[in-house]
Amino acid sequence: MATIADRPADRALAERRFYCRMALFLVALVFLGFAPSFYLRDVVPQYPRPNPTLPPSVLVHGGLFTLWMLAFVVQTQLVAAGRRDIHMKLGKASMVLAVALVPVMYMVAVWQVARANQPPFTDPLTWTIVPLAVIIPYAVMIWNGWTHRRTSQWHKRSMLSAAILVVAGPSIGRLPIAPPTIVGFTIVFLLGLLLFVPLFLWDRRSLGHVHPATKLGFSMLLISIAIPLAVFWSGADWAAIAARLPGV
Repeated sequence: MATIADRPADRALAERRFYCRMALFLVALVFLGFAPSFYLRDVVPQYPRPNPTLPPSVLVHGGLFTLWMLAFVVQTQLVAAGRRDIHMKLGKASMVLAVALVPVMYMVAVWQVARANQPPFTDPLTWTIVPLAVIIPYAVMIWNGWTHRRTSQWHKRSMLSAAILVVAGPSIGRLPIAPPTIVGFTIVFLLGLLLFVPLFLWDRRSLGHVHPATKLGFSMLLISIAIPLAVFWSGADWAAIAARLPGV
């Protein structure tokens, strides 16, 4: 497969375009998924799985997540504009947002039990495995993005992977693609893996191989998907464990 690795100017331009477009695409996907239940609630018709309520915890989560995604877009635009100085300064604030999301993600995951925000094929306690399974993989990629912040190829892929992790399930899962059954949920959940296809293709085009950060990010997404699917399809009693989690 032909690459552009031997043409630095072409590669730099193509790389800026790729990350800018991926960031904008993910933001658009978030908006489409959450417009009926969050951004445009009571303005447009709700999808089959609406948010029953919007307590303060959900508003905080939604606000922080939106700010982080917008910062992700701004960061890619700053790099494209050659303003790496501002990019590095904003990066610290973005990392604070990214880290702050971790406890908020846990809080919303366990507090959703009282909201009964699950699809009809499962119960609120069992459903907690879906948001909880994302937290550690997301934290791993954020940590990798921070520790490799001076190694651009690792950093970019790690941060993009972190964004995909928190966008894939929640956003695609709210789109009216399949019925709210365990089979439909499985199909929609697996569709999230396709978000890594552009990154795989970019790696092959720009490097001639898949970058280790991309492999790690994809592995983290696989883990975040495999654990909930294993619980739902095996009938494992996760509810008994979830009932003992702090905050439930």
